[in-house]
Amino acid sequence: MSTTEANSSHVINFYDRVARSPTRNSLIHRDQTRILYLRNFNNWIKSIFISEYLDKCRSRFRTNRISNALDLCCGKGGDQYKWALGAVNHVTFIDISSGSVDVCKSRYQQLCRRRYRLYTADFHVADCTKDLTETVFRDRVYDLISCQFSFHYAFESLTQARNFLKNVSSCLRNGGFYIATIPNAYELVRRANVAYKSLQTQANTDSTTEPSSISFGNSVYSVNIPSTSFSIRQLDAGSDDKSVRPYLQFPLFGARYEFHLEGAVDCPEFLVYPPLLNHLAAEQGLFPVTDPIPFQEYFYEMLSNRTSSSEDPFELLTKMKALECWPNPSCSCDNDWQDDDDRRPKLVGSAEADAYAHVEQWVEKADDPKCCPFLGTLSKAEWDVVTLYSLVAFQKR
Repeated sequence: MSTTEANSSHVINFYDRVARSPTRNSLIHRDQTRILYLRNFNNWIKSIFISEYLDKCRSRFRTNRISNALDLCCGKGGDQYKWALGAVNHVTFIDISSGSVDVCKSRYQQLCRRRYRLYTADFHVADCTKDLTETVFRDRVYDLISCQFSFHYAFESLTQARNFLKNVSSCLRNGGFYIATIPNAYELVRRANVAYKSLQTQANTDSTTEPSSISFGNSVYSVNIPSTSFSIRQLDAGSDDKSVRPYLQFPLFGARYEFHLEGAVDCPEFLVYPPLLNHLAAEQGLFPVTDPIPFQEYFYEMLSNRTSSSEDPFELLTKMKALECWPNPSCSCDNDWQDDDDRRPKLVGSAEADAYAHVEQWVEKADDPKCCPFLGTLSKAEWDVVTLYSLVAFQKR
């Protein structure tokens, strides 16, 4: 079995196990997980992003309803309700994991029973990094194609990345949009170099000997990069300083790292270099609508410009419980709950030092923080994960 086949098998087996796990699929488990608000926040990002591009499609094609949408690497169908709210006539769901597709079908059937009018749907088990233009996507045309938190798997090799983008372009309508979430390669590489520098400092040496791996993370996530995924290069410190500083360099394809997210993900993933992505996309007639947008920037942008989408970002943020309620001790109103263990909100990061130091600092600097008994936030550990992802969007011309 080749390395590529082994990685695909690992991904399939992992997501099949997750899909068939009663514990992982229970609402009780979901509400008790350490990353509850991180999950909700990521869901909020996806909801606003998908809504924004459904609006762009309606404007581009001058229609009130989107004819066809494609949910690539759909997983268990977590975005089905988003399509239902988006006035879409038909959605195709496709994933490499048969277990995930089974759950996706079941969720669709449940949604059909709850909603009088719902899009029609078809479901497929297939590897989107293989050429599907003459099978699954033959004679198909979609207005909008979405791939959330999975596109990076295609960057294991040039062939896989090209196949994936060829599949997208082959069935995307001219003027249609392809949207995706990808790891923020720049931030991942930055953190990897910080971790590498720390290793050097601990060893008290400037040796360029390659470590067996580079690791970093916090209480909810970890990244481990094997030495096969990077090399050590020398960077001139400057014309007035003849010393050199070693740094990590990664290949364009196959820059593998092991990503673990508490209770959610434990799989090999791959870096996506944005200029390379743009080049490969252009080969297929797909051109970027904007530069990659880090999650945190999109969050601030959407809350600052609440008219950019048919969904009100702030209202949805509250409805989806995408932020945790941090009790403000400076609140001047009745705050008897502060001394009542049963009434005081249980913070998911309460056992971690400085998990909410950023909120405490904000309260200290705020002009009048006493008027708000609760402040919406995420723990620092969760925010560190949020900032590992970016949004990309392409239009077919």
